[in-house]
Amino acid sequence: METALRRVRDRVLVGARLRQGMRVLDVGAGTGLLALDACRRVGASGSVLALDVSHDALTACLRTPRSDTPLHAVAAGATALPLADRCVDAVVVRSVLIYVVDKGRAASEFHRVLRPGGRVSIFEPINSQYQWYAGLDLSDLEPARSRVLDRWRSGADPGSAMTGFDERDLVAHFAEAGFQSVELTYDITRRTAAARRADVAAYLTMRPNPNMTSYEEAARDVLGDAADDHLTALATALTERPSTSVQALAYLRARRARR
Repeated sequence: METALRRVRDRVLVGARLRQGMRVLDVGAGTGLLALDACRRVGASGSVLALDVSHDALTACLRTPRSDTPLHAVAAGATALPLADRCVDAVVVRSVLIYVVDKGRAASEFHRVLRPGGRVSIFEPINSQYQWYAGLDLSDLEPARSRVLDRWRSGADPGSAMTGFDERDLVAHFAEAGFQSVELTYDITRRTAAARRADVAAYLTMRPNPNMTSYEEAARDVLGDAADDHLTALATALTERPSTSVQALAYLRARRARR
């Protein structure tokens, strides 16, 4: 998992073409995966602004040891950036637009705050193409599994933000926002095999969006004392029975006109 995150981080930051002295905005910075490495790349003559809706995440970001590059933080969302026009050289984003209903508005805000010639570099999973453990017979775990899934998915995707778009929508949003050049790389991976234990653990404990519980939390909420047996049986099935998983990822780079 850490290797995959580093690969995403490096690809996004390379796409932004960061240089010494640049001013960088990390939208949806979280605990600083992009922001902290951006500090290293722009040096002491540059600066990085970490923006996120979570005060706790920003606090953790600021506490992480880093270089002497100025790192600032502000709590705000992607569709109303509290910045002046044309004030940053690069905008970097990782897994943020999937939570934003008005993606066009976010693209317009990125364009507004970029200086002429500035670049935005983005990573987003395309959840409309995802398949988790498809074709796997889990009928022996019913009806408990269906009850847990109903609880897990409740309120999961307001406005279809996470699943109601694909890579073509992203290109259109950034073109309509006024970006002169928009480039998108779309990666899709399909695998049929039994899942690895580490992947199963991540699947059971992750929260697909900040408003959701994890599958494990939903199981404990719905099944109570029977949750441990259900989670053990599910993990065993996922690691011993072959299934098909599809993962789709989009990397988008766009440049504001030089004038």
